[in-house]
Amino acid sequence: MSIEDSVFRPGIGNRPGVMFFKLSNSSDMKMALISANSNSAKKIEIHTHDMKDGVMRMRRLEKLTVDAQSSVLLKPHGLHLMVFGYTASEEKMSVTLKFDTEEQITFVPEIIAYGSK
Repeated sequence: MSIEDSVFRPGIGNRPGVMFFKLSNSSDMKMALISANSNSAKKIEIHTHDMKDGVMRMRRLEKLTVDAQSSVLLKPHGLHLMVFGYTASEEKMSVTLKFDTEEQITFVPEIIAYGSK
């Protein structure tokens, strides 16, 4: 698994932040992201948006499966990570993703405040 173009947008006030990136699986078997954590956040959850009865809603996912030799894009209004309890005093944020294969990836997303880009 590899991560590209990772961005974290901290929430405004006490609202949760969001994280986006491209997650690529270069292996010959499907893998599932089962958790994410950071010392700079109380909790990180996998979320998606979907339409139900004409209303867009967000819901938590237990895992995010990435097929073999493919990629998944986490982006606004789609799949994303919700970051709760971000420690705003941190200049960098290290995030570790854990997969059902016991593989882990640690990365440092670019932090972009809302309204800055």
